[in-house]
Amino acid sequence: MDTIKNTPELLFIDLNNFAAYPTLAVGYLIRSLRDANYSVRLLSPLALGVPAFTRDNPETWKDQLMRRLYFSGHPVMRFSRDFLREQLAKRNAKPHPAMLAEIDKALTAKPDAILISSYLDHYEMCRLIGEKAKEKGIPVLLGGPFFNLNKVTEQWLALEGITAIVGGEVEFELPGMVSDLLAGKSLAGRAGVFTRESRQTVQALKPLQQLNQLPVPDLSDFPWDKYPHKIIPIMSGRGCGWGACTFCGDVVSANGRTFRSRGLKAVLDELAAQSKAHDSKDFIFLDIKLNSDLELWYGLIKNIQNVVPGARWIATVHVNHLGDNGLDKDTLIAAKKAGLTRISFGLESGSQALLDSMKKGTKVEEAGDFLKHAYEAGISVRTSMMQGFPGETAEDLKLTVDFINEHEQYLDRIRLSRFKPLPDTPFDRIYQKQPDRFPYMKHFKWDYKLARGLYQYLPPRDKQYRANKNQLLEQVYKINRKTLRNDAKEFNGMM
Repeated sequence: MDTIKNTPELLFIDLNNFAAYPTLAVGYLIRSLRDANYSVRLLSPLALGVPAFTRDNPETWKDQLMRRLYFSGHPVMRFSRDFLREQLAKRNAKPHPAMLAEIDKALTAKPDAILISSYLDHYEMCRLIGEKAKEKGIPVLLGGPFFNLNKVTEQWLALEGITAIVGGEVEFELPGMVSDLLAGKSLAGRAGVFTRESRQTVQALKPLQQLNQLPVPDLSDFPWDKYPHKIIPIMSGRGCGWGACTFCGDVVSANGRTFRSRGLKAVLDELAAQSKAHDSKDFIFLDIKLNSDLELWYGLIKNIQNVVPGARWIATVHVNHLGDNGLDKDTLIAAKKAGLTRISFGLESGSQALLDSMKKGTKVEEAGDFLKHAYEAGISVRTSMMQGFPGETAEDLKLTVDFINEHEQYLDRIRLSRFKPLPDTPFDRIYQKQPDRFPYMKHFKWDYKLARGLYQYLPPRDKQYRANKNQLLEQVYKINRKTLRNDAKEFNGMM
């Protein structure tokens, strides 16, 4: 790892404002830079008064009205929905004045370089930062979870003032990149780095192995006093132990490619260190599926209270049917005693045929058992569901409605979404080879700048399909109006 003796000043701009806890990836990178003797200043939206985006709050009639509009298939309503969605996206993507003012102020101090951590929603803000930095002659390095996708990053290379874009896990690579950046050397030719000179010849940066060698992330710069609750983010591994769902974009993102575990000791050591550093015993595990490594899963349940007495934690799991998945009744009871307060999983549908088409790896009956056992253990359960997956029928929707009717008492929240195609996923590859398999997806095209598929879903206007869909929307609204159990309220909206 390269080191710098003169302590260059770096401005790190974190544009993530979608969570009520620190950005874990940024914490890793700041630790890496400081260990290499760089001075880093973090700009975080929440610290400047930019309100954080929240979700999964108890719903009102307004939420249900917007949901009905969003899921409507009527031609007139569809036009209104698409127009309103576009206007809302533009409003949400508009740079916040407080953030712009603070960036202008920070640039007057002439940092040696600017690093930006961005989601794809922040194109306009990145454009403005690049232009301002170019005027000052300051190099800019841009990174984020989907910049490892070539077709996405090519769209962003047009931004003025952005020196290079990084796509990959660069905790051990970043100090050397910054050293070259400050020396005026081109980053072209480095694996995972996109520049205007090398946009067609970028070698992918391989997924990071040996995760147990990662340092404890530096989260000290985040505005802990402004979070509603002090919840510490942590990851026990990267990628997903299942990794086969046709629709999933997580497993093609920079750190989601292939599953790798950090190992139990590294995770327990980090839990203890971060709890002490930030005076909190509440944790959110950001793993795509925390039960991907069963040895770690069982070890965490057995040992977390030993390293952080009184710890509370939430996580996402996968209810797969290939033997032991660590989600039996006795294990869930033990997990609750170990502090597991809230759990999330992807149900997606109550139709086994549709789940099989998604390659979800879940059996409907086993998902029902999991819900019942988690509820009886005292764990708050949140699930994600999908409407409009290609091939969905009125019967599929009826089976989903029936499943929710049978299990609604066990569910605290449902996050229902329409099917969203994402590039480089298995769906993308299937669609490229066999578009005729999806006759109801009309006018399909990719918007690579935002990594999303644009299409109109136009199945036959079947009366029973519409009736079943409306019934599902009412079920979701009924469940999402619930008041959460007291021990789960502080974790609402976190997953």
